[in-house]
Amino acid sequence: MDANQTRFHLVFGQDDWLGPARAVAASQPVEWDTASGTLALLRKTFLFPAIPGDRLLGPADRRGAGQDRYGNYYWIGPNEDEILFLGIGATAPEHFWSAKDELPTGVPSGGAQFNPLTPAVAGKLQMRGLAVTSDHYLAVGLADPKGLLIFDLYAGGSPLEYHWPDDVPLAPFDLAPAPDNGLWILDRDNRQYWGLDSLFRVLAPHPASSAGSVREAFQPVDGPVGYQAPCTTAAVVTAQMAMPVAALAPVSIEALPDGSVLILDNPPLSAYSLVYHYRLGLQVGNPVALDKIDVEPQAIDPKPYPLLGQDLAFVPDPQSSASSGVSGVLYVADSSGNQTFAFDFAANDPAFPHQLVPQFFPMRRFGGKALFSGGAGVSYDFEDRWAILTAQPKPRFETQALLMLPAPSATDPAPAFDGKQPGCVWHRLFVDACIPPGAQVVIERRAADEKTSLSATLWQLEPPLYLRDDGPEIPYYVPQLGGPAGQAGTWELLFQNAQGRYLQLRLTLRGTGRNTPRLQSLRVYYPRFSYLNQYLPAVYRDDPTSASFLDRYLANSEGFFTVIEGRIQQAQELFDPQTVPAQYLEWLGSWLGASFDLAWTEPVKRFFLAHAPQFFRARGTVEGVTQMIRLTLDSCTDESLFEPSSAQRFSVRLVEQYLKRQAPGVVFGDPTDVAGPGSTTPELDWTPAQGAGPLDQRYRDFLRAKYLTIDQLNQAWGLGPGQGYASFNDARLRLPAIQPAGNAQAADWTYFLQYQLGFVYEPVGASDLPLYQDFLTRRYGDPKSLNNAYGLTGLSALASFDEVAAKLWNAQLGMSLPASGVMLQDWILFVSVVAPATRYAHRFTVLVPVQLDDDLPTQESRKATASRI
Repeated sequence: MDANQTRFHLVFGQDDWLGPARAVAASQPVEWDTASGTLALLRKTFLFPAIPGDRLLGPADRRGAGQDRYGNYYWIGPNEDEILFLGIGATAPEHFWSAKDELPTGVPSGGAQFNPLTPAVAGKLQMRGLAVTSDHYLAVGLADPKGLLIFDLYAGGSPLEYHWPDDVPLAPFDLAPAPDNGLWILDRDNRQYWGLDSLFRVLAPHPASSAGSVREAFQPVDGPVGYQAPCTTAAVVTAQMAMPVAALAPVSIEALPDGSVLILDNPPLSAYSLVYHYRLGLQVGNPVALDKIDVEPQAIDPKPYPLLGQDLAFVPDPQSSASSGVSGVLYVADSSGNQTFAFDFAANDPAFPHQLVPQFFPMRRFGGKALFSGGAGVSYDFEDRWAILTAQPKPRFETQALLMLPAPSATDPAPAFDGKQPGCVWHRLFVDACIPPGAQVVIERRAADEKTSLSATLWQLEPPLYLRDDGPEIPYYVPQLGGPAGQAGTWELLFQNAQGRYLQLRLTLRGTGRNTPRLQSLRVYYPRFSYLNQYLPAVYRDDPTSASFLDRYLANSEGFFTVIEGRIQQAQELFDPQTVPAQYLEWLGSWLGASFDLAWTEPVKRFFLAHAPQFFRARGTVEGVTQMIRLTLDSCTDESLFEPSSAQRFSVRLVEQYLKRQAPGVVFGDPTDVAGPGSTTPELDWTPAQGAGPLDQRYRDFLRAKYLTIDQLNQAWGLGPGQGYASFNDARLRLPAIQPAGNAQAADWTYFLQYQLGFVYEPVGASDLPLYQDFLTRRYGDPKSLNNAYGLTGLSALASFDEVAAKLWNAQLGMSLPASGVMLQDWILFVSVVAPATRYAHRFTVLVPVQLDDDLPTQESRKATASRI
């Protein structure tokens, strides 16, 4: 409803556009894009134009091929007596094994019919079909002599041959690895196929249970569902174990995750292929003909394309489940060698193969050897190399579709928009859409006061849609529709004489074949707020023709002013961080005196505005600084940002310097500082009331333990004859209050304070004299009070605080601690509280976490962002 109380009907979402049963998409060439939430013309697969003189590939071009889990390729050479190999990253093929290579002489255990070959027989090997199983075995079919070659790709070495009984027909043509580590063998000549388990034992299907499939007991967490075949194995291979197929000329076999197979058949003299679905010898459903592939219409022959396939490849859907059945993408290589077609495949889905994936998969010089799926994707051969099948951007669309709105449903086959009152004058139509150049959306309508009369009412063409310059008519609404400027946005038209309670729309979507209009939402406004009726005298309505023209003329001004009035009416949305348009976020932040960091995204800005009171309450605190840095650096910001820092793990941490004095630096990230007050310092039960004597004695004991003899102490401190100490009990050997002048003595003094003293004693030196003088000045106010407290008389008394340096700092503190009394108490207060607080207050270190795989530029960027914040 707008500012003039004009309502609208909304068409939004798949059900509104296509109807609850999606009947519109079934009758018209349109499709719904779930990602963008738009309706468009049906996308078609581009058909690579055939080049005159190209020959069709056939069974003679097929060579077995496979890829191991490491990305290495294996295939049969052109003479069918050699296996070639292309390592990952290599550009030239290498010899892997040939029929003339030596075969093993041993027979493995396990009951399988493996036997050695004599050199004379080895030279006659004819290879047909190749596959790499999930267990990393390379299996090669042998047409002469019939059987298999088995290579262990893990252990290496020569292959073993799997003999086939002479009285059992076998002519391998194509091999496919089964999901259960087994193998499927297609026998083209005898129109049958065989199944082998993971130990290469021939499967003996149970006819009574072949129609169903059984799930494996253990299923992958993020992969397709696995099945086990309801069959057993036999020690002796018989002809009855072969599974016959109805295909006349099968050319490819592909395994499905449920133990069934797909077989591609190219009947003789047929222009298209058939796809059979078999489960252990029983056909599932009817064969699917690839005779009507819906591709881009051709200028010469607009008929559906008949697809004659060369090979199959199947990629299962990781999201498929036992309840939904097997699903995935089936790839069929065209025998023309120019491209591959992909189909959305689901077992027992009658829509296959009509659900063609509308993507163009070109093939460069496809030689027809094989098309198969591997770890890197679907691969095909060209010359002596292999390429990954990749979709190329070649969009093609239907050129026209017709939509009825409202969309019909099973309960209401002819619905209509209801204007709620007879003679309703329908006002405007707005469409959020992207209409590229050459594309068009034509609007037709019909209206009547009786719903039953609509079918007899003629359709009336409405004016062309035009793109609004100032966005949608709904205040502060921004359509989530992508597209270039000048094409995407809100399109509008004014209804011309559309009058009646009920209204139906007919939309014609047109495109060039290379583009399509995309419609996201549609709004139909009713009834018209008429400036003519509301503001002009009745004389202007006397003539119906001129009144109708004037009414529509004034509607242009009404639309302009109504949008402005609507924005004024809905101004409260500008003050809600969740609804304010993105362009007004900076303006809304200025109301709080806040400026946004350049690295903030739109969601971060909205989160900050929504929680501004919490951020401002914590401003300048440890929590506040941490929150602001996390707000900028965290990939996902939520309410956990306001949890206490103690509850955070692996997040931004802020370490205040004064806290570092209570634990070694290794706790805060400095591996070189492994000791510190509070962790390795022994406790000391001492107070200033005991005087300086216990501290002096502790200092002497520390020096005795370090130097052992007094001579070593004097030598280390550089004290010559007459200057050194006589013993460790020398009365002159006392703990200095300030840092001594000698380097060695200063180092021992500093170490003692940090690790042996037993309480916080900040090392102070000559540079701290002004701080000490200021401390005494603020504490006592005048020199007389200081003299009385310290008992200073005569020449020792201070006339002003300027004499603190000469009479206290140099004369007393440079040699030792004050002996006792108030002077000692003040000094301990100064070095334990005043000096540390002044030196470390308002100083902190920010620790920003990084990921293990973050490179140096990423780490430096995070550091710079934290520093800026």
